[in-house]
Amino acid sequence: MLVTQTFKYLQARNSMMMMNNTFYLRDELGPRAHFSEDPEEFRIESSWFVDKVNKLFETEKIKYLALWEVLNTHLTTVDNEELEFQKGGSLLSVDSGRLIKNRFKGFSEEFERMFEEHRNLCVVDPRLRDLLQAEVAKVFLPLYRRFFNKFSQIKFSKKHQEEYLKYQPQKVLAILDDLYIDDDDMDE
Repeated sequence: MLVTQTFKYLQARNSMMMMNNTFYLRDELGPRAHFSEDPEEFRIESSWFVDKVNKLFETEKIKYLALWEVLNTHLTTVDNEELEFQKGGSLLSVDSGRLIKNRFKGFSEEFERMFEEHRNLCVVDPRLRDLLQAEVAKVFLPLYRRFFNKFSQIKFSKKHQEEYLKYQPQKVLAILDDLYIDDDDMDE
């Protein structure tokens, strides 16, 4: 397990380095939307350059975002037929409650682990940082929001339900705002 996590972290770092570099190359060497008369400003106007750099960027972004897919494994649907309530009550049976608890717990633990591993990856350009934070959220947040909205309404734990529901979707989104550091943070 540790070897797999280490490999995935290295893959994330490599993809992040490539995304940072290709984003920079595209902006600094690719064609500008406006014409500059500065003779010192060198631009590669050929479409092959833009196409190649964009393709490299997108390939690395897809690889990177695929790492976040692991969160969705905890959010698989649970049909109403799979849920059994205690007699005469609104509380789920022990087994059904355990099923929902395990899904929330698995998501929370995996989200915390992923966030801690990825939060210190450097993304220099604030536009790229915003883009990646939004793209990461798109990987799992819509599914998590549906899962949370459905199962947070059901009493699945007698004593500790709020612990399982500690990551409301809006809180997850707010946490993702702190994902990645910039080069200024590295100096501290």
